[in-house]
Amino acid sequence: MFRIRPARALLALTLLGTLTATAACGDDGSGKAGDATGAKLTMFAFSSSPAEDAVLRKAVDDYNKQGRNTVELKVLPEYDTALTTALAGGQPPDVFYVNDNKLPDFGKNGVLEPIGDKVDNPGDFYDTLKQSFTYKGTYYCAPKDFSTLQLVYNTADFEAAGLKPPTTWDELTATAKALTKPGHPGLVLAPEFYRWGAFMAEAGAWPTDDEVTKMTADTQQMRTALQYLADNHKAGWFGTPASVGAGWGGEAFGKAATSMTVEGNWIVGAMKNDFPNVKYAVAELPAGPSGKGTMSFSVCYGVAKASKNQAAALDFVKFLTSPDEQFAVTKEFPVMPSRKSLADKWLADKPELKAFVSGADYAKKSVFVPGFSTVIDTFNDGIQGLAKGNKQIDEVVTGTQKAGTSVLG
Repeated sequence: MFRIRPARALLALTLLGTLTATAACGDDGSGKAGDATGAKLTMFAFSSSPAEDAVLRKAVDDYNKQGRNTVELKVLPEYDTALTTALAGGQPPDVFYVNDNKLPDFGKNGVLEPIGDKVDNPGDFYDTLKQSFTYKGTYYCAPKDFSTLQLVYNTADFEAAGLKPPTTWDELTATAKALTKPGHPGLVLAPEFYRWGAFMAEAGAWPTDDEVTKMTADTQQMRTALQYLADNHKAGWFGTPASVGAGWGGEAFGKAATSMTVEGNWIVGAMKNDFPNVKYAVAELPAGPSGKGTMSFSVCYGVAKASKNQAAALDFVKFLTSPDEQFAVTKEFPVMPSRKSLADKWLADKPELKAFVSGADYAKKSVFVPGFSTVIDTFNDGIQGLAKGNKQIDEVVTGTQKAGTSVLG
């Protein structure tokens, strides 16, 4: 899968308001539009690495060779624009990638056919991932793979300083302090909810309740998480990518501008391609006052409500999410299979990535409700201010609480 940047460009959601009227096109009234064989399907996907694009193309070719249906794969550089335009025009692809944080918008506008429970052995998928693709009780689509956040550290720096991976917040602070030198904070992480959120989870805090019906940002647990991060930034033990001239945590880590970063398993491909000589390891994030915490990010295979080939599209998705095919697609890459039964097999030749897989058991989903992106923007503005030292914690939590209340009601 692509190197996940949770702050990817948003879809042109203003167009989605027009989609409901076209969403039912092609449905024959039975809930199974078209036949399961003999169809010509179109699939939209966004581009990742050339190597991974090739693996996806092979999966499509293997399906086509079975002779049941024919799939035309379109890997699109301007994916968001192309997908939104196709959906709004009433001629969507039959199957397409759906980012987890876009699922609520698609669910609200009725553009997806619910197929989550129609794939083989749906109970084999991680519960957190299933929740990410559920909107108002409807499980829309099966996750293709996933990533989690964990602590990535430079093994040479740790050995030179006689350090072991930290397991608590206090140990993380002490470790970062020991590794800090001028222009080189011990830990670098992006000042945004999709990184700081892991620490919020470890403090027992989250912006909303589990049902995303009310705001819970203004709590002592949230203040504890933000205070911990702000204090370490103020002391200079923690830094931001921008503070060391980098675009993201992986770049700062690869350029030896820090000894630790908080990133997902997409960093593996980046390190291999851009910084192959840097030796590193991965550990679970140090536990906070409420224990371990992290965040998960995923993509699912969506089937268009307006597709005239829903039965054939479901057949194709069943193929892609089958254990054998999912393992084949993820085997050579750091993204992890979304089926629990494949974890040990996937880790057999990647034991160094076990921390990422372990996070699946306690990860928080990064999905809210339509319109909540404005709340995250408000929160991120506050987080950036805390990292710079020009905002107060009370200002951030009350501002976020107010912004969210206006969205949730």
